[in-house]
Amino acid sequence: MTESSPSSSEEASADAFVTLLVQHRHALYAFIAKQLVNPADVEDVFQKTSLVLWKKMEQFDPAGRFFPWACGVAFNEVRNFLSVQRNSRLHFDAELVALLAEEAAAEDALSQARLSVLQECLAKLSDRQQEILRRCYMGTESITDVAERLGRERGALYKQLARLKEKLLECMRPRLAAWETDR
Repeated sequence: MTESSPSSSEEASADAFVTLLVQHRHALYAFIAKQLVNPADVEDVFQKTSLVLWKKMEQFDPAGRFFPWACGVAFNEVRNFLSVQRNSRLHFDAELVALLAEEAAAEDALSQARLSVLQECLAKLSDRQQEILRRCYMGTESITDVAERLGRERGALYKQLARLKEKLLECMRPRLAAWETDR
């Protein structure tokens, strides 16, 4: 009996799923950690959740949002874990777990909104301003190294960074306020 090899579309689908799982692993882990007390339990439930997600990969609608779907699976795994652990001295009841799950989902929505608004506001900066921010905050160089590369004084660069941060905040505040209002 010969085993059939997966088609290229199945492989692409699996690759896309793995990419989403890896992209959201920290947020998913944090979602679980907010519901459990013991770090070892968090790790166990995270591993179990990852396995269940993999097994349910075909059920995920690629047009949908991965993180809320994965949180639903994680929520069920936390509930299953807690029902097995009822004899433990320290556990959360189902109502508290549901409340924590709702809060975690709301925090994710706010984080996504903040990131989206930040990206919009960054796009409004000049290429040079964006490059300075990238070098100072996303690179491995120190502020002193960046200042030297740009031929600037360190203090002047700090002042420019402060102005850029204020400019970004001025851009972001009304957009985030509108987002909060629309919720």
